[in-house]
Amino acid sequence: MHRDQSVGAASARCGPVGSTVSSGRLRRGVVGVVAAVLAFVLAVSSPAVAASAPSNWWFDAFGVAQVQAAGIDGSGVKIAVIDGQINPDIPVFDGTHLHVDDQPLCAGGTVRSTKATDAVVHGSDVTALLIGNGTGQGKVRGMVPGADLTFYGWGMDATDCDFTDQVDGLSPFGLGLKRAAAGGAQIISMSFVLSDFYITDADVDLIARLLAEGVVLVAGTANKLDDATFPFSGNGVVAVNAFDENGDLQRTQDAAKKPNVWPEVTVVAPGVNFPSVDWAHGGWITGSSLATPLVAGIIAAAAQKYPEATGNQLIQSLIRNTGTKDHDLARDTTSGFGYGPASLRHILAVDPTGYPDENPLMDKSSGTPTVEQVQAAAGGSTPSPPPSPSVTAKSTTPPAAASPAPDTSGGSGIIVAVVLGVVVLLAIAIVIVIVVVSRRRKTRSTP
Repeated sequence: MHRDQSVGAASARCGPVGSTVSSGRLRRGVVGVVAAVLAFVLAVSSPAVAASAPSNWWFDAFGVAQVQAAGIDGSGVKIAVIDGQINPDIPVFDGTHLHVDDQPLCAGGTVRSTKATDAVVHGSDVTALLIGNGTGQGKVRGMVPGADLTFYGWGMDATDCDFTDQVDGLSPFGLGLKRAAAGGAQIISMSFVLSDFYITDADVDLIARLLAEGVVLVAGTANKLDDATFPFSGNGVVAVNAFDENGDLQRTQDAAKKPNVWPEVTVVAPGVNFPSVDWAHGGWITGSSLATPLVAGIIAAAAQKYPEATGNQLIQSLIRNTGTKDHDLARDTTSGFGYGPASLRHILAVDPTGYPDENPLMDKSSGTPTVEQVQAAAGGSTPSPPPSPSVTAKSTTPPAAASPAPDTSGGSGIIVAVVLGVVVLLAIAIVIVIVVVSRRRKTRSTP
C-alpha cells in the first residue's frame, strides 16, 4: 500500500516561488549539491538501487546507531509535532517521552484514536520517526528517541478541519503554534501544507515572535506541484523535500509523476519507501512528511550536543553542513535540492555557536513574516554574531564598580587652572615692574 504522507487544506491562493541566487553561483551550487546527495547515497551500506520492499534505509545512511551509542539521542530537547491524530498506545512509543495534548486544534475533533485512519496513521508515523523505539509494525526507529515530544492534533484529517474558526484571531494552525510555544518547544515539526488563505494576521505575528525567540520551525513541502504552500513557504521556516535511495527527488504524487521540485526548499532528506507503523494494514509510505521529522531530529541532536547554540545558529549549521564533506555555502534552486541533503554526522561535527545568530531563510518570495516584523518582535534589533568558536567568549571590560569615576565637575577644573595661570603671570609681571622701577630710582640717586 502506497500512501501520500502530506496532507493539505484546499488551496485558495498561493504565492509565487522564485530563485534567490545568480546564474553563475547557481551552476556551481547545482554541481556541489548533486555531488553531496550522491555522496550521501554512497554512504549507505546497501547498494543504491530501487528498493522492492520498505526499509529503514535512512537509519544506516545517517549513521544514527553510532550517534545514539555516543549518547546523542535528543535527551533534554523539547520537540512539538503538529499533525492530525495519533495512537500513542502502539508499541513503537513504549518507553518514550511522548505527551499528547488532548485538546483538539479543530472544533469537534479527537486527538487520540486507535483507528487506522489516514489521519491517525500519518500522525503516528511522523512522530515515530522522531522518537520510535524500533518495535511493533514497521519497526520504525526514531532519530532522537530520548527527546521530550508533545503532539498537538487537529483532531481529524486536515481537509475536514474548518480553518476559518479562530481563537483570539488565531487559526487552528496558529493555535497549535501558540500551544507548542507555551509548552517550551525548541523545535516544531509540521508535516502538512495549508493554503495561506487560512493564515491570519495573528498567525503571522505569532510566527514572527517564535522566530525572534529562536524557535526552529520545520515544515514539509507539498507532494504535488499545484498544492498549497504554507507553512514551508514562510520566511524563516526550514522547508524540507524528500529523496529516495538512489539520491533522486521524490516524484509528484499525481498523474504527472514529475520530480517534485520546489525552488525554495531548504534541505532534502530521505523520505521514499519507508515502512509504516500502520497496525491494521502495514504497507509502505513516501513523501516529504517523512523527511520533515528526520530533519527536525537532526536539529534536535545538534541542540543536545551544543546547548549554547541558538535556534538561528542551528539553522545556519544545518544549511552549511549538508552532505558528508565541507563545502562552500551554495543553494540549488533549479533541481530542488536546496542547500543539499541534511547530514546528522556533519552537523554534529561543527560547533554552531561560531555562526551568526541570524535566521538565513528570511528571503523567501512569500515575504511572510517580514524582516521588520521579526525585528519588532525581537525588540527592534537583530542579535549580533557571536565570537568564533576558536575564541573563548570572556569579557575584557572591567566591572562597572572598577571603572574610573566620571568627571562631574562640568569643566570647572580647567577654569580654575586657567585663572591660577593668569594670576601667576600677573604676579610675575608685577615683580618685574617693581624691580625695574627700583633700579631706575637707584640709578637716579647715585652721584
